[in-house]
Amino acid sequence: MHFIFSCIFLFLSEEFVKSSSTQTESIIDLYKKISEKGTLADGLALNEQAQIKLKAINTIRLLPLNAMPINKFIILFNISLNNIKSDEEIKLIEFRLKSKNNISIYRKKLRLVIRENMYKRRRFNPMIISKEESEYLSYDLTNFLFHNSSNQILVIRRQSWIRNYLDHASLVIYSRAPGIFRLPASSNIRTKRSVQQKQVNSPCSRYDLFVNFDQLSFGAWVVEPKRFNAGVCQGDCPNPLSRLFYPTNHAMLLSLLHERGNSIQQPSCVPVRLRPLDLLYYDRRELVIKRHQGMQVEECGCR
Repeated sequence: MHFIFSCIFLFLSEEFVKSSSTQTESIIDLYKKISEKGTLADGLALNEQAQIKLKAINTIRLLPLNAMPINKFIILFNISLNNIKSDEEIKLIEFRLKSKNNISIYRKKLRLVIRENMYKRRRFNPMIISKEESEYLSYDLTNFLFHNSSNQILVIRRQSWIRNYLDHASLVIYSRAPGIFRLPASSNIRTKRSVQQKQVNSPCSRYDLFVNFDQLSFGAWVVEPKRFNAGVCQGDCPNPLSRLFYPTNHAMLLSLLHERGNSIQQPSCVPVRLRPLDLLYYDRRELVIKRHQGMQVEECGCR
Protein backbone atom coordinates (compact mmCIF):
# COMPACT_ATOMS: atom_id res chain seq x y z
CA MET A 1 0.00 0.00 0.00
CA HIS A 2 2.85 2.42 0.79
CA PHE A 3 4.36 1.72 -2.61
CA ILE A 4 1.03 2.46 -4.33
CA PHE A 5 0.69 5.83 -2.60
CA SER A 6 4.28 6.80 -3.35
CA CYS A 7 3.58 6.24 -7.06
CA ILE A 8 0.31 8.15 -6.81
CA PHE A 9 2.03 11.22 -5.33
CA LEU A 10 4.43 11.36 -8.25
CA PHE A 11 1.73 10.83 -10.86
CA LEU A 12 -0.78 13.30 -9.42
CA SER A 13 1.73 16.15 -9.37
CA GLU A 14 1.33 16.24 -13.18
CA GLU A 15 -2.26 14.96 -13.48
CA PHE A 16 -3.65 17.63 -11.13
CA VAL A 17 -3.03 20.60 -13.44
CA LYS A 18 -6.33 21.49 -15.12
CA SER A 19 -6.77 23.73 -18.12
CA SER A 20 -7.12 27.43 -17.28
CA SER A 21 -10.29 27.61 -19.36
CA THR A 22 -12.09 25.13 -17.07
CA GLN A 23 -11.18 27.10 -13.96
CA THR A 24 -12.17 30.39 -15.61
CA GLU A 25 -15.60 29.06 -16.64
CA SER A 26 -16.26 27.68 -13.15
CA ILE A 27 -15.46 30.86 -11.23
CA ILE A 28 -17.28 33.06 -13.75
CA ASP A 29 -20.37 30.89 -13.25
CA LEU A 30 -20.01 31.31 -9.47
CA TYR A 31 -19.61 35.09 -9.86
CA LYS A 32 -22.74 35.33 -12.04
CA LYS A 33 -24.83 33.44 -9.50
CA ILE A 34 -23.75 35.80 -6.71
CA SER A 35 -24.43 38.85 -8.91
CA GLU A 36 -27.85 37.62 -10.05
CA LYS A 37 -29.01 36.85 -6.51
CA GLY A 38 -27.54 40.08 -5.12
CA THR A 39 -26.10 38.55 -1.94
CA LEU A 40 -23.59 35.89 -0.99
CA ALA A 41 -26.22 34.11 1.10
CA ASP A 42 -28.56 33.58 -1.85
CA GLY A 43 -25.89 33.11 -4.52
CA LEU A 44 -23.94 30.38 -2.72
CA ALA A 45 -26.86 28.20 -1.53
CA LEU A 46 -25.09 27.24 1.71
CA ASN A 47 -26.83 26.64 5.01
CA GLU A 48 -26.98 29.08 7.92
CA GLN A 49 -24.04 27.52 9.72
CA ALA A 50 -21.80 28.13 6.70
CA GLN A 51 -23.22 31.63 6.12
CA ILE A 52 -22.09 32.67 9.60
CA LYS A 53 -18.49 31.99 8.56
CA LEU A 54 -18.93 34.08 5.40
CA LYS A 55 -19.95 37.34 7.08
CA ALA A 56 -16.45 38.79 7.12
CA ILE A 57 -15.01 37.41 3.87
CA ASN A 58 -13.84 39.51 0.93
CA THR A 59 -12.13 36.91 -1.28
CA ILE A 60 -13.36 33.75 -3.02
CA ARG A 61 -11.13 31.27 -4.84
CA LEU A 62 -12.31 28.25 -6.82
CA LEU A 63 -9.96 25.31 -7.28
CA PRO A 64 -11.17 22.65 -9.77
CA LEU A 65 -10.32 19.10 -8.74
CA ASN A 66 -9.48 16.15 -10.97
CA ALA A 67 -10.88 12.90 -9.62
CA MET A 68 -8.50 9.98 -10.04
CA PRO A 69 -10.16 6.58 -9.58
CA ILE A 70 -7.57 4.03 -8.43
CA ASN A 71 -10.01 1.14 -8.51
CA LYS A 72 -13.72 0.65 -7.91
CA PHE A 73 -13.21 1.31 -4.19
CA ILE A 74 -10.79 4.28 -4.05
CA ILE A 75 -10.94 7.81 -5.54
CA LEU A 76 -8.26 10.42 -5.00
CA PHE A 77 -8.08 14.21 -5.34
CA ASN A 78 -4.75 16.02 -5.29
CA ILE A 79 -4.95 19.38 -3.47
CA SER A 80 -2.55 22.31 -3.36
CA LEU A 81 -3.28 25.48 -1.36
CA ASN A 82 -0.13 27.36 -2.35
CA ASN A 83 -2.09 30.38 -3.62
CA ILE A 84 -3.36 31.20 -0.13
CA LYS A 85 -1.23 34.08 1.13
CA SER A 86 0.17 34.02 4.65
CA ASP A 87 -1.76 37.14 5.68
CA GLU A 88 -5.14 35.76 4.57
CA GLU A 89 -7.55 34.38 7.13
CA ILE A 90 -9.40 31.35 5.78
CA LYS A 91 -13.03 31.36 6.94
CA LEU A 92 -14.43 28.37 5.02
CA ILE A 93 -13.21 25.65 2.63
CA GLU A 94 -16.10 24.09 0.75
CA PHE A 95 -15.69 20.70 -0.96
CA ARG A 96 -18.26 20.91 -3.76
CA LEU A 97 -19.69 18.02 -5.78
CA LYS A 98 -22.21 18.01 -8.62
CA SER A 99 -24.15 15.19 -10.21
CA LYS A 100 -22.93 14.03 -13.62
CA ASN A 101 -26.37 13.16 -14.94
CA ASN A 102 -28.52 15.81 -13.24
CA ILE A 103 -29.89 13.25 -10.82
CA SER A 104 -31.28 14.43 -7.51
CA ILE A 105 -28.80 15.69 -4.94
CA TYR A 106 -28.95 13.41 -1.92
CA ARG A 107 -27.52 14.70 1.33
CA LYS A 108 -25.14 11.82 1.95
CA LYS A 109 -22.60 11.58 4.72
CA LEU A 110 -19.01 11.40 3.56
CA ARG A 111 -16.02 9.62 5.10
CA LEU A 112 -12.68 11.11 4.06
CA VAL A 113 -8.97 10.64 4.60
CA ILE A 114 -6.45 13.47 4.20
CA ARG A 115 -2.89 12.39 3.45
CA GLU A 116 -0.09 14.94 3.50
CA ASN A 117 2.66 12.37 3.06
CA MET A 118 3.28 8.64 3.40
CA TYR A 119 2.89 8.66 7.17
CA LYS A 120 0.67 11.62 8.06
CA ARG A 121 -3.07 11.12 7.58
CA ARG A 122 -6.36 11.99 9.24
CA ARG A 123 -9.79 10.38 9.00
CA PHE A 124 -12.91 12.49 9.45
CA ASN A 125 -16.59 12.96 8.56
CA PRO A 126 -17.14 16.50 7.23
CA MET A 127 -20.37 18.37 7.84
CA ILE A 128 -22.83 18.89 4.97
CA ILE A 129 -23.29 22.64 4.42
CA SER A 130 -25.36 22.84 1.21
CA LYS A 131 -29.03 23.73 1.30
CA GLU A 132 -31.65 21.15 0.38
CA GLU A 133 -32.50 22.96 -2.88
CA SER A 134 -28.88 23.41 -3.97
CA GLU A 135 -27.65 21.87 -7.23
CA TYR A 136 -24.41 21.02 -5.41
CA LEU A 137 -23.53 18.74 -2.53
CA SER A 138 -21.15 20.70 -0.29
CA TYR A 139 -19.02 19.72 2.71
CA ASP A 140 -17.00 21.82 5.17
CA LEU A 141 -13.29 20.91 5.07
CA THR A 142 -12.03 24.07 6.82
CA ASN A 143 -10.58 22.37 9.89
CA PHE A 144 -9.21 19.32 8.11
CA LEU A 145 -6.98 20.57 5.28
CA PHE A 146 -3.42 21.76 5.86
CA HIS A 147 -3.65 25.41 4.79
CA ASN A 148 0.04 25.85 4.08
CA SER A 149 0.63 22.56 2.29
CA SER A 150 1.64 22.36 -1.37
CA ASN A 151 0.67 18.72 -1.78
CA GLN A 152 -1.99 16.73 0.04
CA ILE A 153 -4.35 14.00 -1.10
CA LEU A 154 -8.05 13.66 -0.36
CA VAL A 155 -8.94 9.96 -0.28
CA ILE A 156 -12.48 8.58 -0.63
CA ARG A 157 -12.76 4.85 0.02
CA ARG A 158 -15.64 2.37 -0.35
CA GLN A 159 -18.34 4.97 -1.14
CA SER A 160 -19.49 4.01 -4.61
CA TRP A 161 -22.35 6.55 -4.63
CA ILE A 162 -19.89 9.42 -5.03
CA ARG A 163 -19.02 8.39 -8.59
CA ASN A 164 -22.32 9.99 -9.67
CA TYR A 165 -21.27 13.35 -8.17
CA LEU A 166 -17.84 13.99 -9.65
CA ASP A 167 -18.90 16.47 -12.36
CA HIS A 168 -17.16 19.82 -11.66
CA ALA A 169 -15.73 18.69 -8.32
CA SER A 170 -13.96 21.64 -6.72
CA LEU A 171 -12.78 23.40 -3.61
CA VAL A 172 -14.21 26.86 -2.97
CA ILE A 173 -12.01 28.81 -0.55
CA TYR A 174 -13.53 31.78 1.28
CA SER A 175 -11.11 34.09 3.07
CA ARG A 176 -10.51 37.59 4.34
CA ALA A 177 -7.49 39.33 2.83
CA PRO A 178 -6.08 42.67 4.04
CA GLY A 179 -5.89 45.74 1.85
CA ILE A 180 -8.34 47.98 0.03
CA PHE A 181 -9.11 48.72 -3.60
CA ARG A 182 -7.88 52.15 -4.75
CA LEU A 183 -9.19 53.82 -7.89
CA PRO A 184 -6.88 55.99 -10.03
CA ALA A 185 -7.46 59.66 -10.88
CA SER A 186 -11.04 60.57 -11.75
CA SER A 187 -9.96 62.11 -15.06
CA ASN A 188 -10.18 58.62 -16.58
CA ILE A 189 -13.80 58.12 -15.56
CA ARG A 190 -16.83 58.73 -17.79
CA THR A 191 -19.79 60.40 -16.15
CA LYS A 192 -23.26 61.42 -17.14
CA ARG A 193 -23.91 65.08 -18.02
CA SER A 194 -25.98 65.43 -14.84
CA VAL A 195 -22.81 64.88 -12.84
CA GLN A 196 -20.61 67.18 -14.88
CA GLN A 197 -23.02 70.11 -14.68
CA LYS A 198 -24.67 70.49 -11.28
CA GLN A 199 -27.91 72.42 -11.32
CA VAL A 200 -27.83 75.76 -9.49
CA ASN A 201 -29.44 75.63 -6.03
CA SER A 202 -30.34 71.95 -6.43
CA PRO A 203 -30.62 70.09 -3.10
CA CYS A 204 -28.08 67.49 -2.09
CA SER A 205 -28.81 64.36 -4.12
CA ARG A 206 -27.26 61.23 -5.58
CA TYR A 207 -26.37 61.29 -9.29
CA ASP A 208 -25.15 58.56 -11.62
CA LEU A 209 -21.42 58.14 -12.13
CA PHE A 210 -20.59 55.32 -14.52
CA VAL A 211 -17.11 53.85 -14.27
CA ASN A 212 -15.68 51.92 -17.22
CA PHE A 213 -12.77 49.74 -16.13
CA ASP A 214 -11.55 49.38 -19.72
CA GLN A 215 -10.61 53.07 -19.63
CA LEU A 216 -8.47 52.68 -16.52
CA SER A 217 -4.88 51.55 -16.24
CA PHE A 218 -5.85 48.31 -14.47
CA GLY A 219 -8.90 47.53 -16.65
CA ALA A 220 -7.18 44.66 -18.47
CA TRP A 221 -7.22 42.40 -15.41
CA VAL A 222 -10.86 43.11 -14.41
CA VAL A 223 -13.11 40.43 -15.93
CA GLU A 224 -16.48 41.39 -14.41
CA PRO A 225 -18.06 43.88 -14.21
CA LYS A 226 -16.51 45.94 -16.98
CA ARG A 227 -18.78 48.87 -16.13
CA PHE A 228 -20.72 49.86 -13.01
CA ASN A 229 -22.58 52.81 -11.49
CA ALA A 230 -20.43 54.18 -8.65
CA GLY A 231 -22.71 57.18 -8.01
CA VAL A 232 -21.72 60.63 -6.75
CA CYS A 233 -23.20 63.20 -4.34
CA GLN A 234 -23.76 66.78 -5.45
CA GLY A 235 -26.00 69.69 -4.48
CA ASP A 236 -26.56 72.23 -1.73
CA CYS A 237 -27.25 71.62 1.93
CA PRO A 238 -30.17 73.93 2.83
CA ASN A 239 -30.61 76.16 5.87
CA PRO A 240 -32.04 75.21 8.24
CA LEU A 241 -30.81 71.64 7.73
CA SER A 242 -33.57 69.05 7.69
CA ARG A 243 -33.32 65.54 9.13
CA LEU A 244 -34.15 64.31 5.59
CA PHE A 245 -30.48 64.89 4.75
CA TYR A 246 -29.19 62.54 7.51
CA PRO A 247 -27.11 65.25 9.21
CA THR A 248 -24.78 64.68 12.13
CA ASN A 249 -25.09 66.89 15.19
CA HIS A 250 -21.99 68.71 13.98
CA ALA A 251 -23.61 69.40 10.60
CA MET A 252 -26.76 70.72 12.32
CA LEU A 253 -24.60 73.04 14.41
CA LEU A 254 -22.79 74.37 11.32
CA SER A 255 -26.12 74.94 9.60
CA LEU A 256 -27.51 76.94 12.54
CA LEU A 257 -24.37 79.07 12.78
CA HIS A 258 -24.46 79.76 9.03
CA GLU A 259 -28.15 80.74 9.23
CA ARG A 260 -27.24 83.38 11.86
CA GLY A 261 -24.74 85.02 9.57
CA ASN A 262 -21.60 83.23 10.68
CA SER A 263 -19.24 82.79 7.71
CA ILE A 264 -17.95 79.37 8.70
CA GLN A 265 -18.07 76.49 6.25
CA GLN A 266 -21.49 75.06 5.53
CA PRO A 267 -22.21 71.29 5.67
CA SER A 268 -21.14 69.40 2.53
CA CYS A 269 -23.12 66.98 0.38
CA VAL A 270 -21.41 63.59 0.81
CA PRO A 271 -22.22 59.85 0.71
CA VAL A 272 -23.89 58.65 3.89
CA ARG A 273 -24.59 55.07 2.77
CA LEU A 274 -22.41 52.95 0.50
CA ARG A 275 -22.62 49.37 -0.69
CA PRO A 276 -19.87 46.95 -1.75
CA LEU A 277 -18.99 45.76 -5.25
CA ASP A 278 -17.98 42.19 -6.11
CA LEU A 279 -15.16 42.12 -8.66
CA LEU A 280 -13.96 39.14 -10.67
CA TYR A 281 -10.35 39.84 -11.59
CA TYR A 282 -6.83 38.48 -11.85
CA ASP A 283 -4.80 38.69 -8.66
CA ARG A 284 -1.22 37.59 -9.38
CA ARG A 285 -2.37 35.46 -12.34
CA GLU A 286 -5.13 33.82 -10.30
CA LEU A 287 -8.75 34.56 -11.10
CA VAL A 288 -10.56 35.42 -7.86
CA ILE A 289 -13.77 37.04 -6.64
CA LYS A 290 -13.17 39.90 -4.24
CA ARG A 291 -15.70 42.04 -2.41
CA HIS A 292 -14.62 45.67 -2.02
CA GLN A 293 -16.46 47.76 0.54
CA GLY A 294 -17.71 51.31 -0.05
CA MET A 295 -17.60 51.24 -3.86
CA GLN A 296 -21.16 52.40 -4.73
CA VAL A 297 -23.13 55.35 -3.34
CA GLU A 298 -26.64 54.48 -2.21
CA GLU A 299 -27.67 57.66 -0.39
CA CYS A 300 -26.34 61.17 0.05
CA GLY A 301 -26.64 63.59 2.94
CA CYS A 302 -25.13 66.62 4.60
CA ARG A 303 -22.18 66.22 6.94
